[in-house]
Amino acid sequence: FRSRCDSDVHLYVRCSEPRLHHCTPARETEQDPISKKKKKKKKKVLVLYPSGNYLYPTTGGELYDSYLFKRILFSGQIDMSFFTKDHTRRINKWLLPAYILWSCRRIGSYDAVFLNSGWFAQSIWLLYFFRIFYPKLKVYVIHHHFRYQEMSGIKRQLQYMLEWLGLGVSFAIITPNPYTHSLIKQMRPDSRTVFLEMAFKKDVPTCSCYVLKQLLFVGTVYQRKGLLYLLEAIGQMSEKERSGIHLDIVGDLSQKKYYKCLLSLVHLYGLEDIVTFVGRISDEELRSYYSRAYCFVFPSLLEGYGMVLIEAMSYGLPVIAFDNSAIPFTVKNDRNGILVRNKSILDLKKADRKSTRLN
Repeated sequence: FRSRCDSDVHLYVRCSEPRLHHCTPARETEQDPISKKKKKKKKKVLVLYPSGNYLYPTTGGELYDSYLFKRILFSGQIDMSFFTKDHTRRINKWLLPAYILWSCRRIGSYDAVFLNSGWFAQSIWLLYFFRIFYPKLKVYVIHHHFRYQEMSGIKRQLQYMLEWLGLGVSFAIITPNPYTHSLIKQMRPDSRTVFLEMAFKKDVPTCSCYVLKQLLFVGTVYQRKGLLYLLEAIGQMSEKERSGIHLDIVGDLSQKKYYKCLLSLVHLYGLEDIVTFVGRISDEELRSYYSRAYCFVFPSLLEGYGMVLIEAMSYGLPVIAFDNSAIPFTVKNDRNGILVRNKSILDLKKADRKSTRLN
């Protein structure tokens, strides 16, 4: 793979290393019956990844999935085939399951299928198709977080039902964090859950050259990350309170509608000299932003884990974040950061001011 996982690894999955035995094969003779034994047949696995990008991951979930597939491949015991968005030919996402069945007509030759639960809405009937017509096929679902939690009304109820059905029909559920693991056990107590946790390699920065009141956010810029609350908090500060503060927002800006909404808020409060949208950058550039930052601000509304929190802490940065979902598993209030009442702009504003006393 050519991805973040190959160069500067911040994440690895705790799997046992494959043992490589170097030896000279014995000659085949009539007196050597062992050499005539057939090699053990490799298991065949199909990875269904029609949305997202496991090759060039841009989110924490994609990074985890990418490295998981990589470690399975490196075991040398499994043949993996991939169906990705490059194979979809721009087909409507609701028609993709039918296209997959047509493209992978020998689905019965596989021993297992891997897919991400973020695709449940489109793939739920496909999972039941596998269950009925290919009962020996094992379906492994990678589950990072429950999407119903970020919804409301009838959409929330429908998404809950989809996730309940999807997790129930799977052979096993793979999850990387204790928060989601506990929720799975509440929803599906009889499920076979594989808690394959994350672990992080701490990169010690070459220098600690932070800039006072330099705030940093890292993550994909879209609604779930809660940046509207952060801009509102800074915008409602007085001129004296926000004097010297600068916020760098680093991350993918492909969600144009939400990005324009944030820009309009910046113009409304006159934050053009305070807020900078950096966009997606290289790992080397990202390290320089972490080294310059004084505090890491992460107003996400829902996280299954929040790997970027660990990444920020590896640079010695205190964290300001909302007290929701999996975030309290990582951020301990007044120890390595400040937990703020969920969606409270006032408390977020107070925390931004308080952060200068944490370093």
